[in-house]
Amino acid sequence: MSIKTEKKSTELKEDKYPFSLTEPHKPTHKVRFVTAASLFDGHDASINIMRRILQSSGVEVIHLGHNRSVHEIVNCAIQEDVQGIAISSYQGGHVEYFKYMIDLLKQRGGAHIKVFGGGGGVIVPAE
Repeated sequence: MSIKTEKKSTELKEDKYPFSLTEPHKPTHKVRFVTAASLFDGHDASINIMRRILQSSGVEVIHLGHNRSVHEIVNCAIQEDVQGIAISSYQGGHVEYFKYMIDLLKQRGGAHIKVFGGGGGVIVPAE
């Protein structure tokens, strides 16, 4: 008995799936980030995912966990000489929290540190 098998093409069409053909960016210089969930926020699943994505791209991550104050995060960012801060905020009050963080970074000589924030349905595009 003879069984015919078809060879299936695993080649993706460039025009249909452009991002799946691209290798993740690997930085050529040392990149460091602080990651944390904001004060009074116990939701850390999304920041843990972001942490893993950053790490898989070659970024060194200092992860502070959840329920972190602006002072804790800014102190760590300045002390560790990071290029970025990634924050998850699900509890509301995020506009004031992020503004205070950016203001404190400027006061402490860390205006060059980029701040990335996200969260559940509490952060709307206008904010």
